[in-house]
Amino acid sequence: MREVPAAAGRCGPEVPVKTLRAVPAGKIVAESTFGCWVNLLDKGGTRGDGPYRMSVDYDSTLWRKALHKAFPNSGGKRTTVFTTASHVRSLRNRAAHHEPLIGGVPLPGQSDRRGRTRRLTLPEAHSEVLRLVEYIDQDVAAWLGQTSRVPDLLSSRP
Repeated sequence: MREVPAAAGRCGPEVPVKTLRAVPAGKIVAESTFGCWVNLLDKGGTRGDGPYRMSVDYDSTLWRKALHKAFPNSGGKRTTVFTTASHVRSLRNRAAHHEPLIGGVPLPGQSDRRGRTRRLTLPEAHSEVLRLVEYIDQDVAAWLGQTSRVPDLLSSRP
């Protein structure tokens, strides 16, 4: 959970990172990265470094108690939401870092049968974005699907 102190640190120099109680919750939420939120959907495992290293179980402590309510249309499976959110994070990071998208979106840690990094095509990546939104709100996902220009742009590219 290195992200929480890092987010608190971005809240401003007037807030000591070690005094997380002094940081308004809204600021921590606003300063947390998309990757931080996606990581909270993971199953857990060993997190942290040095004296802060500990075993965490996000499935029991976060997903089953609360996070599943944020994704009412997901079928209740944390792994499904985590996988989709991870794919969206890969797309977001690729675009935000101005990296090429034409060859698809590489999925870190995933390989095809030939040992090459697995990639999502751009239509697949667009579908993953809509799927993640649908897990949260089906009406918003339907509206996005109807108004998105992405399919038209992809079909007209050289």
